[in-house]
Amino acid sequence: MGAAAGLALAAALLAVVATASTALAHALLQSSDPAAGATLASGPPQVTIRFGEPPDPKLSSIKVLDTSGALVTAGPTVVVAGQPEQLSVPLGPLSPGWYTVAWRTVSAVDGHAAAGSFAFGVGVTSAGTSAAPSPGAVGPAGPAPSGGATTGAAVTSSAGPSPLAVGGRFVLYVGLVLLLGLALFGGFVAPAARRPPVRLFVVAWAVAALGALIVIVAELNDVGVDLGTALGTSIGGSIIMRTATAVAAGVGVLVLAHWPARRGEGLGIVAVGAAGAMLVDAATSHAAAGAYPLLDVGVQWIHVAAVGLWLGGLAGLLITTRGAPDVGKAQAARRFSRAATVGIGVVAVSGLWRGVAEIGNFDALVGTDFGRLVIAKTCLLGVLAGMGALNHWRSVPAASRTLRPLRRVGSVELMVGATVLLLAAALVNVSPPIARAAGSGGGQAATSTATPPPVPSPTPAPLVATGHDFGTSVNLRLEVSPGSAGPNQLRATVTDYDTGAAVSAPGVTLRFDLPARSDVGESRLDLTPTGTPGIFAATGANLSLSGTWSITALVETTPPVEVPLQITVPTPSLQVDVNRALGQPTLYTVHLSQGRTAQLYLDQWAATTADLHVTYFSAAGTELPVTGITATVATAGAAPAALALSQIEPGHVVGHVRTTAGVPLTVELIGTAPGGERLDFHLDITPGR
Repeated sequence: MGAAAGLALAAALLAVVATASTALAHALLQSSDPAAGATLASGPPQVTIRFGEPPDPKLSSIKVLDTSGALVTAGPTVVVAGQPEQLSVPLGPLSPGWYTVAWRTVSAVDGHAAAGSFAFGVGVTSAGTSAAPSPGAVGPAGPAPSGGATTGAAVTSSAGPSPLAVGGRFVLYVGLVLLLGLALFGGFVAPAARRPPVRLFVVAWAVAALGALIVIVAELNDVGVDLGTALGTSIGGSIIMRTATAVAAGVGVLVLAHWPARRGEGLGIVAVGAAGAMLVDAATSHAAAGAYPLLDVGVQWIHVAAVGLWLGGLAGLLITTRGAPDVGKAQAARRFSRAATVGIGVVAVSGLWRGVAEIGNFDALVGTDFGRLVIAKTCLLGVLAGMGALNHWRSVPAASRTLRPLRRVGSVELMVGATVLLLAAALVNVSPPIARAAGSGGGQAATSTATPPPVPSPTPAPLVATGHDFGTSVNLRLEVSPGSAGPNQLRATVTDYDTGAAVSAPGVTLRFDLPARSDVGESRLDLTPTGTPGIFAATGANLSLSGTWSITALVETTPPVEVPLQITVPTPSLQVDVNRALGQPTLYTVHLSQGRTAQLYLDQWAATTADLHVTYFSAAGTELPVTGITATVATAGAAPAALALSQIEPGHVVGHVRTTAGVPLTVELIGTAPGGERLDFHLDITPGR
């Protein structure tokens, strides 16, 4: 490819390596003060969380909420002095009750977002809470389950892979694999007469550039900032390097297109850009979070580059061997076969290294989403290796006589390879078991020795949710007791869908999400067998806020199955006046804090459609200019859906809802009063009554 191209390659790769040394992976919670599930005699002055890697303070936050969802922090989230992996937020005075800590981080270099939540109690006992309400709440926090301390507090989680992030990396990988493979094939494998056509390089570069753009847009969406702001944060470096390597590869394609006599230099520049882009991607992946970041990043880069040599070169071979067989085509097939054999070996060794580093043990391999993706990817790579061996030993020796077997097997190989790249794109966006194992430490429960002994109290009826998996193999009944915001005893009964027999399993994992509050991260609770077949239980403070929660129950059968559920935690002591008048819509008046109210009614203007009107009032009875009003609506058994609202005037909004006479609607409202207090509540409204 020429000395100039070689020097350019070395210089570009050194520049990219210089940026790789600071890259890290998901910043997951390691520990917190107060600990998840702790009960304290008095409110702490601040909440401090230690993460697995340094979070970017400009893009990370900690929020502390009371059971009504009102913010109780007294200042911004800051980095603890001398501790870049710790964030802290100050608190104001806390009344007795339960509080939710909702955190969100963006890793200081790779831009991976993570979120989670946990709860702690102030002035509460294991049997109940003080009668005093939390600040901004409409009533007291609910009692804890009697008979013991809270356990199984919320476990943190990284943000799941978005379709945009996975799709963008898949497109990027396809483009880079083609660019690098075609450049190496054209420069070292194919005779001059058999080099891939320039238009193929143009298409590959366009795909890679589009993928880089989608990845950048996905990163901006994940962290919630615009491009100008992002350039001043930790993700700005990766955005600049992705752009620079894409431009470098584009320059190489331009040289190939306009200066055919300098084709060798053009191929070298293309290889520089593609290899540099692969290194940038490796440096902003899980590899840099290992015990030996530079080594792990290097291995990851070599792994991806070897895939490019293998699959991208194969694409070049299939393009250049169209038509009747001849000596030149057979020679190109033999050269590529030898290079691909080396590539397959490098992929296998480097993939094994990365798998051991990221997964750690066999249980994590078979028991996590990341591990199962690795298993699927490994199986497909094995299929590719088998097809490569078939070509190497049978199709390539026959290439001088017929190219049909080579092209047929190679085409299937490319399709399977595309699936491997899709799995690789998903793996980049899923937190590995090593990071999760460390991050689960924040879920330890703790109780304060200063709290008084349990006080007997009446046990209210539990909240109950039932459901089944998509494949109708199991039924699951979940009981939540006492069913209030704060710690609850959760008990799952799992039975066979057809026979009703108890289902045995190692455990049941519950994932909790509050759709109405995107700022509250997902949490997890592991239920363990009780000794009675089919029954699993644990105590946790995951349902720490009033509202409608979406719960996904993962039953750890073989294979595992998921059951979607929905639980509405009532707002404590919510006073609602219902005014019915003949010929008029039923008027609901919800009493909020400090004498403020919200009035709701349904204006039924069609058989199945109504306008939901919501108006906020001050204690003096004047309209209250509440801002940021959002709403979700759910019918019985359905997941809550966002309701599009139109503002009539400050504090008065309306939205179209689908209704059925006699079927209740659960409406959740979120808004901010003048002064910053959250006025959140939910209400059941029955159309036609």
